[in-house]
Amino acid sequence: LDLGPTLKMVFPAPVAALVAVCSGTIGFGLGAFARMRQAECDGKNGALVPSMMVGMPGRPAQDFTITGAPVLPQVLPSAVAALQWAGWPGFDNIKFRKGYVVSFNRATRNPNWVCEHLCAETLTGNSNRKNSDFQEDLSDPPHLRNSLKDFKNSGFDRGHMVAAAAIKFDQSALDETFIMSNISPQVGAGFNRGFWERMERWTRNLVAPKGPFSDVFVISGPIYLPRKEEDGKYYMQHQVLGNPPGIQVPTHFFKVILGLPSRDVQAALLPSNTAVKNDPNTTALLPVGRAPDRPIALGAFVVPNEVIDDSTDLMKFAVPIEVAERFAGLQFFQRLPKENHKFVKPLCSATKCILPGPFQQNNNQKGRIVEVR
Repeated sequence: LDLGPTLKMVFPAPVAALVAVCSGTIGFGLGAFARMRQAECDGKNGALVPSMMVGMPGRPAQDFTITGAPVLPQVLPSAVAALQWAGWPGFDNIKFRKGYVVSFNRATRNPNWVCEHLCAETLTGNSNRKNSDFQEDLSDPPHLRNSLKDFKNSGFDRGHMVAAAAIKFDQSALDETFIMSNISPQVGAGFNRGFWERMERWTRNLVAPKGPFSDVFVISGPIYLPRKEEDGKYYMQHQVLGNPPGIQVPTHFFKVILGLPSRDVQAALLPSNTAVKNDPNTTALLPVGRAPDRPIALGAFVVPNEVIDDSTDLMKFAVPIEVAERFAGLQFFQRLPKENHKFVKPLCSATKCILPGPFQQNNNQKGRIVEVR
C-alpha cells in the first residue's frame, strides 16, 4: 500500500429481506413502503437472489428501521439489495437516489460512503451528462450542505463518488449524480481527470460482457489520514473550502468492490444466528452446500487525493478490507465469510486489476472540470 504523503447501529439484514427485491415492496419502518427498481438488474433476468421467489411475503415494515433517513422515495435503487444482504457501512443521514445510496456527513460536507450497482441494465441507455447540471442537496439545511459557491476558485474539481457514466438507464437518475451530496473535492488533472476516472471505467468494465461479473457493487468515499511530522507525531492536516470554511478536502479516497460472477451464486450463502467475527451485533452469512465454481470476488483500494502518474499500477493501492474499514471508520460487506476463499475470493485473484488507458477529455466528460478556478 502506498499512502502518498501520509502514512452500528444494529440493522437486521437476512436474505429473507431480499424477497422485497423480487416481490416489489420493502418497508423501512417509516410509515411507508418503497419499491425496489425492477427495470434494472433484478427484474429482467430473474431475481438478484434466486432463492427468494416472486410472490413470497415481505418482511414487516418495523423490521427495517433506518434512523434519520429522509422521506423514502417510492422506488429504491437496486444497490439496497446488496446492502441488505451483505451489510450496510453505516446509517448516518442516508439518502436514496434512483441509481445509488449515499450517506452524507454534514460535518465534513462530504459523503461518508456511496453505494452503486453496476450491471448490463444500468449501464445501458441514452442518458447523457451534457444534459445535467450540478445542484445543491436541498434535503440538507443550507448551512450544513455542500455548496456550489464553495468550489469556486478553489482549484479542486467537483469529484463524483458515483460517476455519471455509471448511470445510463435513466436521465433523471443520471442527473442525481450531480447532486452535491455525491461530490467531494478532488485534485483535477491527474486524479479526477486521471487515475480516479480510470478506476471508474475499470469498475464498469468488470461487468459482462467485457468483464467476468454479472453484477458489481461499488462503495466509494473519502478518507482523512494524518501526516507524520518531524517530531515523530501524527497530525491531521487538510485543506477546508468555503467561506466560512466547511468542506473538508479528503487526503484519500476508497473503493470497495463486490463482484458476483452470476446471480445464483448468492444462494450458496444463507443467513444464520451466528455473530460475525469481532462484531456481535451482526449475524453472518454462512456457506451452505457445495462451493460455487466461481466464488464472489471482493477487493478494496485506497488512493491518495493527488496527481498519480498514468504508469502507476493499481495494485500499489490495493489494501485488505480491514484496512479500508479502519481508515474510513466503516464496515464493508461484513456479513460475508471473507476468510473462506471457496465462497469469497480476493478480487485481484478473480480478475486482472489493470486500469484502462489514460483519461481523455471529451464532450461527454462535462462536469469533471471546475469551470471557474
